[in-house]
Amino acid sequence: MLKKIRLKNFKNFQEAELILGPFTLLIGTNASGKSNIRDALRFLHGIARGYNLAEIMGEKYVEGGVLQWRGIRGGTREITFLNAETFTLEVEFTVDYQEEQQEAIYGITVNPGKSGRSPRVCREKLHIKNFHNPVFESTLINDGAEEYFQTKTDDGKYYKLNLSPGKPAVSQFSEINVYTLISYMLAEDFAGKHWTYIQSISEQCLNALNDIQFLDLNPEAIRMPSVPGQTILGDRGENLSSVLFDICQDPQKKAILLEWIQELTPMDAQDFEFPSDFTGKILLTLVEKSGQKISAYSASDGTLRFLAMIAALLGSSPAKLYFFEELDNGIHPTRLHLLLQLIERQVSQGKIQMIATTHSSQLLRLLSPNLLESVSLTYRLENRPDAKIIRILDIPNAQEVLEKQTLAHLHESAWLENVMEFMSDEGEE
Repeated sequence: MLKKIRLKNFKNFQEAELILGPFTLLIGTNASGKSNIRDALRFLHGIARGYNLAEIMGEKYVEGGVLQWRGIRGGTREITFLNAETFTLEVEFTVDYQEEQQEAIYGITVNPGKSGRSPRVCREKLHIKNFHNPVFESTLINDGAEEYFQTKTDDGKYYKLNLSPGKPAVSQFSEINVYTLISYMLAEDFAGKHWTYIQSISEQCLNALNDIQFLDLNPEAIRMPSVPGQTILGDRGENLSSVLFDICQDPQKKAILLEWIQELTPMDAQDFEFPSDFTGKILLTLVEKSGQKISAYSASDGTLRFLAMIAALLGSSPAKLYFFEELDNGIHPTRLHLLLQLIERQVSQGKIQMIATTHSSQLLRLLSPNLLESVSLTYRLENRPDAKIIRILDIPNAQEVLEKQTLAHLHESAWLENVMEFMSDEGEE
């Protein structure tokens, strides 16, 4: 599970920290930075997928010219705060080590390589918090004659490694044989005990960052038929029919699915059918008690979005972390409580984590006390270019105010942003 993410000189964040819970909800005005948090997580996700920096910030194509990865919005020119030379991202997460759960920190500082230069890793570290020495900590050194990474490891010694500055070390350590990385003769145990440890924790770091899905559901993509066996929902909702078909093979999951649909919509859905076309693709069809059949082509956008969310959460191959933009989009206000119930039930099992953004006051009215603990505000002070993040319950006097007013009312009245502005003015005075 991811615990925190810190941003320094990234997009419109000069320095900020987001505390993550099982379900983290981000609120704030437009252009306050919510989508930039998504970009930060996507950057880290790109590292976990083994891409180099140019591919992460730009685009990644595979054979046949197929686009596999869309770069970070704004590219290298707009990725740093006020044209800073570098940016830093740091994430806290849990790893298994010596049969215990340990908290670890991964951080990377990047020069995005503006003005035609290639992007480069400047510094990179991977620490287990309770350990004195890092798993590894690398700094790019250029002594005029050569460029190399000075790397400290868990034995407290420094090594000179031939790492590519265009690709994060954590992914290089997981991919490349150690003997190709070392430019000088080192202690024999580096290639044994130290290397095994470095590679094991590096792989766990990549696994924590790789199993993330960024859902930006598109009803037109959701409606398209798909081939049975495609059990992973696409980012835009692709493969919904085949994912639901897979869920329906489990009678218990199918019953849960039907129960949620009956609660969400006025239709009396009693069953699902998945007719196939001449290519073998199947199409989701809902069957009502009256016998009327409604295909994905005719279902409402809101119904499809809700079905896609259920498919993501109940499917046989769920991600460990989901990021939803505008969670409430397309869901009728009177049904938002059902969506929150589903999310709260799924994240309480400890197998998945969710981050979402919203502008919906109605959704905020429905938050339980447990969910309220992980709501954070992104905001910008007047005449200040940088965005900030604060957990709602960390705002001074917020707990007392919330006993008298709902979060929805504070959101609608702009009290949250106003109190942060007031605190800033007092601090300056």
